[in-house]
Amino acid sequence: MLLRTSRRRTAIAATAAVAALTGVLAAPATAAPSGGPAAVSDMAAQAGVRQAVVNAAKAYLGTPYKLEYGWTCGTARVDCECLNRHAIWDGTKAATGRGLQLDYWLQGQIKGRRTTNPRPGDLIFWDTDPNDGIRYGGDLDHTGVYIGNGQAIDANASYGRVKYDAVTLGGTERDPIYVDVLTPNGY
Repeated sequence: MLLRTSRRRTAIAATAAVAALTGVLAAPATAAPSGGPAAVSDMAAQAGVRQAVVNAAKAYLGTPYKLEYGWTCGTARVDCECLNRHAIWDGTKAATGRGLQLDYWLQGQIKGRRTTNPRPGDLIFWDTDPNDGIRYGGDLDHTGVYIGNGQAIDANASYGRVKYDAVTLGGTERDPIYVDVLTPNGY
């Protein structure tokens, strides 16, 4: 357990060091005229934050799954909402010095900007229970962090751990929802 926590901290520290060396620890991105030097700088800063979130999610790979409720989730065992909260907080904190705190439950985490053009660091949501009768209408069942190339990292109860997954969850979920929580919050 100590080794996993140490590796996670080392990965987060390494992300922060790389970001510092590349100048990504700038203030949150703001709107800039398209194509100008500020726009290029803002895009680099956003990419750095997004990569830091992906790296933070990767640091939890292999962590055991445990269903948690509310604000009690720790780092030794996580569920899907808890993984999102830690990845977003750890990544934004490492890249900018200020962490973004997400809501503790799935329905609250979907607040943000839905996107049809997902980028690494966006959240992904699935409605995995076809019998609940509310297709994306407020009863989402599972979530994770989109890492690009059709892949996500999620805390999966079926496998009992945090793992890489396809955005279709093996073909069972063909239309996930992607939510950008970073841009609307100034990252």
